[in-house]
Amino acid sequence: MHDLVIGIDLGTTNSCVSLYLNGRVKVIENDAEGRITPSFIYFSADGGITIGEHAKKMAVLKPEHGIYEIKRLVGRKYDDSKLQKSIEWFSFQVTSDEANLPVVCVEQDGEISRKTPQELYTILLRELKRDVEEKLETTINKVVITVPAYFNVKQREVTLEAAENAGFTVLKLLNEPTAAALAYYFDNKIHETHFSLVFDLGGGTFDAAVLQQRLDNIEVLSVAGDTQLGGHDFDSCILEHVCQILQDEHNYDPKNDADDKRRLKKKCEEAKKELSSTDETTIVLNGMVPDCPKLRITITRKQFESMAEQLFQKTIDILHLCLQNSKVPKSEIQAVILCGGSTRIPKIQEMITEYFDGIKLNKFVNPNECVAEGAALQAAMLSKSSKQKIEMLKMVDVVPISLGFNDLGNEMVFLINRNTKIPMSASINYTTTYNNQSGFDLGIYEGERSDARKNRYLGNLSMDGLTPAPPGQVEVIATLTLDHNGILTAKAEEKCGGNFKELQVKYTPGDRSESEIHNTLLDAENNKENDEKFREFCKLKIYLINYCTSITYNLENMGLVDDYEEIYDFCNETEDVLDQVEMDKMTQLKTLIDKCRVRCHPLVQRHNFESMPELS
Repeated sequence: MHDLVIGIDLGTTNSCVSLYLNGRVKVIENDAEGRITPSFIYFSADGGITIGEHAKKMAVLKPEHGIYEIKRLVGRKYDDSKLQKSIEWFSFQVTSDEANLPVVCVEQDGEISRKTPQELYTILLRELKRDVEEKLETTINKVVITVPAYFNVKQREVTLEAAENAGFTVLKLLNEPTAAALAYYFDNKIHETHFSLVFDLGGGTFDAAVLQQRLDNIEVLSVAGDTQLGGHDFDSCILEHVCQILQDEHNYDPKNDADDKRRLKKKCEEAKKELSSTDETTIVLNGMVPDCPKLRITITRKQFESMAEQLFQKTIDILHLCLQNSKVPKSEIQAVILCGGSTRIPKIQEMITEYFDGIKLNKFVNPNECVAEGAALQAAMLSKSSKQKIEMLKMVDVVPISLGFNDLGNEMVFLINRNTKIPMSASINYTTTYNNQSGFDLGIYEGERSDARKNRYLGNLSMDGLTPAPPGQVEVIATLTLDHNGILTAKAEEKCGGNFKELQVKYTPGDRSESEIHNTLLDAENNKENDEKFREFCKLKIYLINYCTSITYNLENMGLVDDYEEIYDFCNETEDVLDQVEMDKMTQLKTLIDKCRVRCHPLVQRHNFESMPELS
């Protein structure tokens, strides 16, 4: 039993644990006999810690001690605008540390305890682990944890480290829409080629994914999403509406009181849920407003839909982008799979159905559990226990935006192209440009433009200590690797010298909104002609740089600098000028090339210069 591997859906609102055992998937109940556990932590004044439903109940009396929506804090900067919007309605205190990262402050044992999101995640996972082990009466150390497809590297790192601190070995971080698709295909045995779209809308995050199944292979063709879009944002629409009424009609702002914030947030969440099954609901506020002991505010479904219209449309825009990226025609999508509690909203379902021209939606009986069930299936595939033997389905994920390095002329060298299957590793060989060059910098970028500077800068891999040698004689192999957990690593290694550098890149697609992703692709599409011109410009610029460095090197190597000092200075000056030459000066660049060749070519022939570049 010690070899068992469980699956955990670590959600913004709720978490769920599932296990595949002896041929079936089972959701493991918590100590309160619930199938899902609120992702809620309560810190009592005497130092005790409680999670789940009981923690929520305890926070009624001391709301500043109840911590929730931890997932929205993970991997974010404190001054992130979306995070600040969430913090505005938190009933607990969030501040920043010296690195501008969010920290939760709670009073315990008469002192202020500061907890990082990673520490909070660890507490939550440790308690989930304890519950599972009590239910199964065995030690559980191995796990598959689901994360939003658009979680960035930092968010993934925090999740991994928190799980390890909680006593788990994480076999895989599984993207949530992929987990949902796995659960769907496991329940629906499909043998022909089949395209599906997963619409995963939870409490705090949204992902869309297009998948293809062929035989036992499930391939993710494209993903799109927003890690700050979900049910809590819909709650906020009602919250802001009610708050405005309280301010306009009663001159009262509930944001100034932690208990009132908690109560109002809960009331608005309940109202949203009720409006999924009724056309109208009433929010009753007892003893909150000073001049009105009992206040009733009626909200209709149409009002709610109007309040949240832009957010609802945002999910459809992301869906559309995901479908575009997959290159699968809308008419070929045979199944639309809904998961996440927020897919219960009737207007969301209506908009998806309308987008797909009336297609019947595939709804899980328990949309809050299907991601955990998919994680359990993936866990069984990775398990060595005979009790978890399962027919293998191969899961393949993709990278949403191309990744690469910048070249000498700032041209983007695409190593991992958009929608490439991951895990993925790609390499390119660089040679030195200058005599006795000691090092160079490789900028790492995400984007689709030929000019790397017009793409998103991710980091810099600096290589130093290169073997002294003539130009072009030292070769460096640069590699980008994106692993199965979505962690991007850049490496550079001198081919013969053994010099090695490595950088784990803060690859952050999750920080880009769906409109930014769409604009990235649209920008590349609209600038195809300019990008082609830029590639031609770079080819000429690099040629001239190499030409000038070869001239100066040969003059130095042959001891001819004093004899041809004018040409030597001219080549050095030309290199300096090239730093300022951009694509709009293409004519100037061509003139410089002609001028250089006219002045230097006789010298090259007379002294038989080595390693002179050719212009292809």
